[in-house]
Amino acid sequence: MIHILVGHEAAKNLEAAFALDENLQGEILVLRDTLGIGEILSTPEVSHDAIRTGAWQAMVPGFQDTVNDEQNVQAIIQKALENEEPVCFWLSPCVSDVCAYYWLLSYFKPYPEMLHTINIIGLPFLNDKGQLFYPSNFSQVPPKEFKKTKRLLKEVSVSEYELETDEWNKLQQENAWVRTYEGGKKIISRDVTYYDAIISGVVSATMQKAHKIIMEAMKKIPQTISHLFLEFRLRQLLQQGAFAHNGNADAPLKELEVKLAGSEIEAPVEDGAQE
Repeated sequence: MIHILVGHEAAKNLEAAFALDENLQGEILVLRDTLGIGEILSTPEVSHDAIRTGAWQAMVPGFQDTVNDEQNVQAIIQKALENEEPVCFWLSPCVSDVCAYYWLLSYFKPYPEMLHTINIIGLPFLNDKGQLFYPSNFSQVPPKEFKKTKRLLKEVSVSEYELETDEWNKLQQENAWVRTYEGGKKIISRDVTYYDAIISGVVSATMQKAHKIIMEAMKKIPQTISHLFLEFRLRQLLQQGAFAHNGNADAPLKELEVKLAGSEIEAPVEDGAQE
């Protein structure tokens, strides 16, 4: 079986589980992109990978990587066809996984018996301390717990293809910059400013390192979200004059200090000076 998961941490846990249960073993395709943020409307002239690469270039100055998830999925489908091998997508209750699931359906729809899912939405697991918890993504599931998921393997049905393929089409047409997970398989499109209030809520009246602001904002967001998107929004807010700051707004976050606007900007403390 060929396994598809979103994110390297989730894939590492599955790979570690292979040593515990040989029946799980198989090739792993890691989807590196997270579809909860950025533009997603591809066209016959501009591919999904090109649109997603452009979205990351807009968010991250100097972005040099290339999104190639579409290319890799097409290669996996060809390999599965040649080897008559099933494919399993691991689906957890987070925006990255649910969006990826909807996105994958259109590629696998011509081969309706190929794609399977292991869906852990709403299911409890045991953590490393033996405590019951409900994971929000597979990176939180200990390798030994992956063994329990085999019984959840299910082929995507014809009705699921018919009903759920339209979900990705709808999200594409909305083409929002933010998507959020709302339980089950429900995804809602949001405005690019959706997380701005959370960012603003952790900015104080005294200077803080910008990277600490992002870390605190991440703790308050109950979604799978890239810190790179929050950094992008913080810089946008700085350019709009929403906050006061020391230094160049394009500087690395560890060098940038930010505070609420409305008072004089504090002089930076020199190295070795008493605070």
